[in-house]
Amino acid sequence: MNLLDRTFADVGTVLLPLAAALLFEELTLGGLVRLLFAPRPETGKRKELDHLNGDGKCSH
Repeated sequence: MNLLDRTFADVGTVLLPLAAALLFEELTLGGLVRLLFAPRPETGKRKELDHLNGDGKCSH
């Protein structure tokens, strides 16, 4: 039983820094940063400007 406890403690000692490093990498370079800096959806104002410039559909 003591051997099992010691093995789990050693494995935890190795895996905790690894998990923390992977979490830090994901937060800095991963999907969360891409999500925060993703372009926002355009508002209706841009579509109205396109229509006034002749870029929209013809009304007749």
